[in-house]
Amino acid sequence: MKQLIVFCLCAPIVYAQGTTVGAGYYPPAPVVVSPGQIITFFTTVGAVSEKVEAGNPPLPASLAGFSATLEQGTATIPAPVLSVFPFNPCLSAVMETCLSITGITVQIPFELRANIPGNLAPTLITALRITGPSGDRIAGASILLQPQLDAIHVMHQQDTVLAADQAQPVSASPAVVTHGNGKVVDASNPARTGEELVMYAVGLGATTTLVKTGAASPSPAVPVSACCSLRFDYTPNAPPSPGLIINTGDPPPPPAPLFAGLTPGFVGLYQINFLVPAPPPGINPCNVSSGLEFNPFAVVRSNLTVTLIGRVSFDGAGLCVE
Repeated sequence: MKQLIVFCLCAPIVYAQGTTVGAGYYPPAPVVVSPGQIITFFTTVGAVSEKVEAGNPPLPASLAGFSATLEQGTATIPAPVLSVFPFNPCLSAVMETCLSITGITVQIPFELRANIPGNLAPTLITALRITGPSGDRIAGASILLQPQLDAIHVMHQQDTVLAADQAQPVSASPAVVTHGNGKVVDASNPARTGEELVMYAVGLGATTTLVKTGAASPSPAVPVSACCSLRFDYTPNAPPSPGLIINTGDPPPPPAPLFAGLTPGFVGLYQINFLVPAPPPGINPCNVSSGLEFNPFAVVRSNLTVTLIGRVSFDGAGLCVE
């Protein structure tokens, strides 16, 4: 079963026993996570020579001698491991300085208690402790986490590729949005007005029924407990944006997805089903320039951007509509 992985090399946090590099979708530390989040960390704790994958769920608590534990207040909960792999980034092509570190992809337990905006309850100190194989000189290291209700990241086609093999940033690769037959929406196979599409993401947070961490999501699909709204922007090549909120007295509610919840059979993967709204007249199809062929930015890579807006985060996908 294919398991989805998200990569981003970010600023290191140094502790007495080792170094763990926060990996997420944005570089600040503490690392933002939500219940059920699939996320990768990079660490100097231990070493592996080749990638090791857990395979089909349920995920193990330890893989290749590596394990991860969520520490929140007095609670300690295992964070199951999807994969462990070597990663050797070079800091500078001029200095030719390369690091030898290990990537470990985990699922943040659904039992994570998220910070609720406006809640006056004290914030629990939350961290993830990574432990390497026994006998290593460095036994373990921790990194601070910032628990949120959601930390949305729409999946892209290169999210399953090792960061060392990527020729472009993850955000630059096409988003994973499919037709009803499972084929990816792109310029050669665009969406149509009124069609139901499926967008895939991680980080939508808790569900109406508690799902076991590390297990395959059940069928029928379990919806998220408090979801989201959608924003449709037919501006060519537009980035995801929640838009401006203007108080005009009684604005119409933003459109909601047909469904948002866990994808059955996968670990921590969510799907968002929605209908394609009618485009305004005169939009250009994808892969058509505006007559400025010398300018690569004039090429229409997407003519509809769908933004998924959660309670505290957002992300989206650029699509091609016929």
